[in-house]
Amino acid sequence: MVKFLLLAFALSVSCAHHKIPEISPSEVDGKWRTLYIGADNTEKVIQGGPLRAYFRHMECSDECQTLTITFNTKEEGKCQTHTVVGRKDEDGQYKTGFSGNNDFHVVEKADGIIIFHNVNVDSSGKKTNVILVAGKGKSLSKEQKERLENIAKEFDISKENIQHLVPTAIIRDFLRQQLRTDAGTLS
Repeated sequence: MVKFLLLAFALSVSCAHHKIPEISPSEVDGKWRTLYIGADNTEKVIQGGPLRAYFRHMECSDECQTLTITFNTKEEGKCQTHTVVGRKDEDGQYKTGFSGNNDFHVVEKADGIIIFHNVNVDSSGKKTNVILVAGKGKSLSKEQKERLENIAKEFDISKENIQHLVPTAIIRDFLRQQLRTDAGTLS
């Protein structure tokens, strides 16, 4: 009986560790930028890779049952803007389609950052684990970086596969053009 209770306790602690944090519109809605990205399959997140997403904006609705993310990718040297809508299922996972099927969730949120874990399954059936850090600022503290490395390790992503994303010149030029266009429509 004691062994059974110890096993039950160990399982409850293990499951509690993977509890998905809830998010609210006040925490999410607004401008965001991708600070770090990592994957167990790095070809998917290298510059020009299909999952290398430069976040621009996030918004949730229906008490965050729906999460809309606008981001840029660089395809064949050109910046492309995409908007995906993730719908939350009963397990707390958001599901959406982009470069295959994606199941993602919030792993951690704190002080203007949100860490996401995404499982992408592309059209050939290849599964890729991705960790993405979205932030309101431009960098992470030393403690946040250490926490990111630990989270990545939980999803079998080595710290060597984590990349700090700095917008490329093409992305920066595209964003400047968007800002000028957006400012022109406000007049």
